Amino acid sequence: MDTSTITGIFSERPKGMHWGSALALWDICRNKVIGVPVLDMFAGLAKDPELKEFISNGIERVAMPNIERIQEMMKKEGLTYPPMPQRKTLGDQQIAMAIREILRLAIDLDYRGFMETTRKDVRNLLWDVITDDKAAFDKIIELKARKNWLLNPPNV
Repeated sequence: MDTSTITGIFSERPKGMHWGSALALWDICRNKVIGVPVLDMFAGLAKDPELKEFISNGIERVAMPNIERIQEMMKKEGLTYPPMPQRKTLGDQQIAMAIREILRLAIDLDYRGFMETTRKDVRNLLWDVITDDKAAFDKIIELKARKNWLLNPPNV
């Protein structure tokens, strides 16, 4: 049996970016792109000057530079990346994207909690929560698909 092809996959350095890296960059960039308009809204609503400054610094010194760096890397790799919507506005598409992200995080936390507990009553309760959150997630995806608001990960 010729094992050179099997051992070659472990010793050869892959060309380009593998899908795991591409998806990681996509997810992180999308999360930040979705978060900026929401943070802009929070900055506008906040009354406390320190809180306003914290939010503004977070947007301008953390989120935006990281979005730009990730987008640049994806662009260099020939990958599409989540576009930055117009700042200081929160349209229906951005609201739907934010709701999807909230539900994605909720479902992730739901499953983690479900897997951590051993009490049957807690597991039953969490299963109901998972089912409800999954139904809401399905509905927001269906709405986004009907409105042509889906933003799909890059092709690699």
